[in-house]
Amino acid sequence: MKAQELIDKLKPYAGFDLDIKVHLVVMEEELQKWFYKYPHASYKAELSIDDIGYSDRIVCIGVEIADD
Repeated sequence: MKAQELIDKLKPYAGFDLDIKVHLVVMEEELQKWFYKYPHASYKAELSIDDIGYSDRIVCIGVEIADD
């Protein structure tokens, strides 16, 4: 995805906050212990710009699990 594509998609929502989540697959044996059998564990996350590669024109975005 190009940065401009993301900017264009988010432009109508410029005043909105971002709610970022990371979904991790839960192993079947662990899932059997859960009351609600949704196969993903969800965690709130925060985005950061890890690096900007000017020579190859790449923006590296990092995702960190947020402390709740």
